[in-house]
Amino acid sequence: MFPFLLPFSKSTSLRSLSNLFGSVAHSLGFPCYAISRISRSRSRSTPRICVEVICAHYPNNWVEHYQRHDYGLIDPVHRAAFNCASPYRWGDISGLNDVERRVLGEARDAGLTHGLSVPIHEPDGNVLLFNFSGPRSRVNDLRNARLAHLTGSLFHFELQRLTAIPQREPPLRLSSRQRECLFWVGQGKTSSEISIIMGISHHTVDYHIAEAMKSLNVNSRTQAAVYAAVYGLIQH
Repeated sequence: MFPFLLPFSKSTSLRSLSNLFGSVAHSLGFPCYAISRISRSRSRSTPRICVEVICAHYPNNWVEHYQRHDYGLIDPVHRAAFNCASPYRWGDISGLNDVERRVLGEARDAGLTHGLSVPIHEPDGNVLLFNFSGPRSRVNDLRNARLAHLTGSLFHFELQRLTAIPQREPPLRLSSRQRECLFWVGQGKTSSEISIIMGISHHTVDYHIAEAMKSLNVNSRTQAAVYAAVYGLIQH
């Protein structure tokens, strides 16, 4: 079900976890990638984005240029992360101002022509953001987006373990319907496809997945499937 689950669970340090993430990113066709935690703070009542880079594999000239101009504060990819719950392509970000267009334009000039971002929203309001950059065909591939989301969810789960953030207790149980729905989510199936497989309505599928997400205290169906597999609640 989750081919990347076992290697991630064997990571013993942030470095080994980041290296594994990089290997998966490359296997998905993304030679450039970055992971950062972004948060919003207030300075003199003005919202401000704070960025903590966990790992990055971008062209050196772009990293230096980006840091020198503090682009992390005005990067539209960061802004979009707070408003999106699922993967998004950089080219689909709306409402760009002139400064944001310049940032994306300079990124393209540096070789980051096409990009995909996966936001994982944390309980404290921060966002763990996974950025992938590669050929247009890879960025536009729906299967790649699903696998990128899965990889980000796995990284987040193992990062919690490695940094000793208290783990949430596994729920006493998920219903059989919830477990079956999450199993098919892990197989990359949509709600419509799951409804056909299980012989129930699309809305009933969404209901069971939403209830499972509440039990697992997560914000996306992909996270729910990953966490349920890690806890041994569903087969993987």
